[in-house]
Amino acid sequence: MEKQRCLESGSRDIFIGGVDGDFEEPLISHLAELRDRSIAIILVMFLFICVFYPFSELILQQMWHKFFPDVIGMTVYSPLEWIFLRIRLSFLMAVIFVFPLVFYEGFRFAARGLYPNERRFCISIVPVSFIFFLLGAGLAFLFMVPMIFDNVVLYSGMIADDQISVAKAISVVITLILGSGLIFQIPVLMFFATKMNIVECRSLRKMRILVYSSILAFAFSLSPDLTFIAQFVCALLIVILFEIGLLVSR
Repeated sequence: MEKQRCLESGSRDIFIGGVDGDFEEPLISHLAELRDRSIAIILVMFLFICVFYPFSELILQQMWHKFFPDVIGMTVYSPLEWIFLRIRLSFLMAVIFVFPLVFYEGFRFAARGLYPNERRFCISIVPVSFIFFLLGAGLAFLFMVPMIFDNVVLYSGMIADDQISVAKAISVVITLILGSGLIFQIPVLMFFATKMNIVECRSLRKMRILVYSSILAFAFSLSPDLTFIAQFVCALLIVILFEIGLLVSR
């Protein structure tokens, strides 16, 4: 139904026939609100980074002992490498905890233009998305990362002594954990897009070949495993998640 202008107050135009409480605002006001919400997210991120930084050294030691044999020691190649690594790990932990806040701020930004049933749907999908993110991150931490490091260390240890950079090794861990967590958002995003009528399910089915080709390219760029086992597992996992997204979108 086309919105009809009912009352004009200052720079805001109130409408009837649309969403209750919705009104027209200048573009600059929307950009200012988006700026304020982005600043709030950044400040909370910075707070969590400061909280996790004192514990990052202990977490790094535990991760190293989990993924590598005790005979392989930690190696750094620059004076600031260890500090930057602790900051990156603290950033990863902060992202995990701030993940729900990003969805919340995004929902609050768009809530005024949503119908009540759309608002309830958006609220209900946030915890589901967070659970899927944790599942993906946990799968990478418990299975994908150990599998990759076991293969790499095994093959190199037969020929040369292992002297592995802590920064590069943990960077692989962070990339895989974040990447896997984001990959697990595929079914959630597909269901959200079809539920909000952004895209139709049959259109997604027609894009299978393009999606599978992109999945294969993404998997080979994400994982450093030269045996291609991790790439195959990653690609297979994304395909399964895409098919699950198609199933729930119907």
